[in-house]
Amino acid sequence: MAKISTKDVATAFYESAKSKSGADLERTMTNAVEFLNKHKLLSKASEILWHLEKIHNKDLGVVSATVTSKRPLAKKNLDEIKKILKNRYKALDITLHTHEDLSLIGGIKIEANDEMIDLSLKNKVRQLQTHLLHQHV
Repeated sequence: MAKISTKDVATAFYESAKSKSGADLERTMTNAVEFLNKHKLLSKASEILWHLEKIHNKDLGVVSATVTSKRPLAKKNLDEIKKILKNRYKALDITLHTHEDLSLIGGIKIEANDEMIDLSLKNKVRQLQTHLLHQHV
């Protein structure tokens, strides 16, 4: 039997429940839990829910992003990041999650849509070093 990916399970659940409500939705969710149990996937529920959230957000035009910085960012900066990400991903809305990482020297890192945008000072120094090394070869 082929291995069932959690992303495929989430997609199937989402598509089967998308247009349902009330008793139909409840029956669909009961069938989904029975499916997870039958295929021993209950331990993967959190991963499936993560994929479901991503699928649902994509359907709604919402992008979820995590911004990592050394210190808390000002609202003005977070609003600017949201504006840039909206344009970059053609999103209707951006949900930002912030995270502090004291190991950063400066700058920020943004994770969104399976992409890492590394604007940290450490990364900029690494890029400059690479550029300088390749210029003198």
